[in-house]
Amino acid sequence: MNLESEIKQVIALCDKNGNLNPSAIGWSRKPLHRCNLSKHYFRKKKWNYWCIYDKEWLISFTISDVDYAGLIFGYYLEFSTGKFAEFTKIVPFSSGITMGQQTDNNARYQSGGLSFDFQAKKHGQMLLASIPDIGGENLNASIDVEIPEDLESMNVVIPWSKRRFQFTSKQIGLAASGTVTIGTRSHTFNKADTFACLDFGRGVWPYNITWNWGVAVSRSEGEIVGANMGAKWTDNSGYTENSILAGGKTYKLPENVLFEYDRKDFMKPWKIRTEQSSAIDFEFTPFFDRHAKSNLVILASDVHQMIGKYTGEIKIGRKTVAIHDAIGWAEDHIARW
Repeated sequence: MNLESEIKQVIALCDKNGNLNPSAIGWSRKPLHRCNLSKHYFRKKKWNYWCIYDKEWLISFTISDVDYAGLIFGYYLEFSTGKFAEFTKIVPFSSGITMGQQTDNNARYQSGGLSFDFQAKKHGQMLLASIPDIGGENLNASIDVEIPEDLESMNVVIPWSKRRFQFTSKQIGLAASGTVTIGTRSHTFNKADTFACLDFGRGVWPYNITWNWGVAVSRSEGEIVGANMGAKWTDNSGYTENSILAGGKTYKLPENVLFEYDRKDFMKPWKIRTEQSSAIDFEFTPFFDRHAKSNLVILASDVHQMIGKYTGEIKIGRKTVAIHDAIGWAEDHIARW
């Protein structure tokens, strides 16, 4: 296993030339990096991805800036009916997109009736979204996400080189409440049984990249327990994004997570486990394949984000926590950007 440095104070991600600040390499229990990206024209990537879900619905909103274009997208899935719709807008040169350097900054895009507004508030964020046409219907959402001051999360810099690097903040198991209205239908997310996840990314990326990402969160004996799991994109960097969340504390896993699945049939059960220890041992059974594919010459993406249920075990020291039918996702993503 690797020995990964822990960051304990606020630090700039980049030096004055826009390259990786060597002192910023490491991970932290809270988002401490100030992502002052500059230069490296057309290689900088920024995004705020939010996913909110309970046992009946999943909804997601993203504001992203890939340096030469912005991507604004949202989607929802109603589990019982399988009703799914997705919206994507490409914004040339990211015009009108506002994004901050830190996770607690506002992010916003508005054009006509389309509006995504992620508003920072004390100990959380308010997510406001309006989409005039998603699957032929209008969507309006107002979601209140709570981020307690003492809650820990997974924050890490992946150092491919001094000119190619990524800071990611994965905040899982957040409490959320609010309402989404689609056409004439409404769904209310209640704090007692709703989770929210933030994937905050800022970095300077290689043109071609492949990754896996999985999130599993459950309640066990009144305690929120979960795991953030990633693979491929962190290979040979000396760092991973793998971690366990339990009782508001984050436990860093300095080892790879293996995603074993059939790329010819993504709906078959996946096996997701830590490579060297027994810290994570899951079977993930998908019930929906969100397959999003685009090819815009210089910008291409092919993602299978599988929504499904996790069953298995998480081990924290000598304690074993059983997870059964926890809603989550696991994805296979190939990008050229």
